[in-house]
Amino acid sequence: MIRRIDPVGRLAYGVLCIAAMAALAAPLLLVISATAGIVIAIDDDVSKGLLVWLLGWACAAFAVGLFFAIFYTMWPLAADWVIEWGGYALGFAIAGVGLTVMAVLVFFIDMPLYLAVILPMTGTAAAGIAIAGRLAGLGAPAAQPRIPARAIRRR
Repeated sequence: MIRRIDPVGRLAYGVLCIAAMAALAAPLLLVISATAGIVIAIDDDVSKGLLVWLLGWACAAFAVGLFFAIFYTMWPLAADWVIEWGGYALGFAIAGVGLTVMAVLVFFIDMPLYLAVILPMTGTAAAGIAIAGRLAGLGAPAAQPRIPARAIRRR
């Protein structure tokens, strides 16, 4: 039974939450940039519509690359406990909230773009670090499988 998570595992889970932000952003960028590009092209500015479409898809490709780069470097560090479905669900939930906050900061709040990107990513990582190890079932003995005493003695 896992009683506590080491600091490296906590940090890895926080960074994995940022990777989940990239994973959630990629399909959104694909759909939104294609739609916006078509709308702009219909509005008689075909070159600008094509540019929006291609730049959006380039950003989506960057997000996918960022996801894989972070995932394959950090997942082995947190793999001892993040393999439970609750770890994935909570990580993507934290990432969804962080991505929503990022969208609000970028489109509705007047602040520099670098701050509108860095603040939600920092908050997402901090939330992942703080919540790591407090996933449902990690500390509950009833959630852990029981091995009969005879099976242990036979080994």
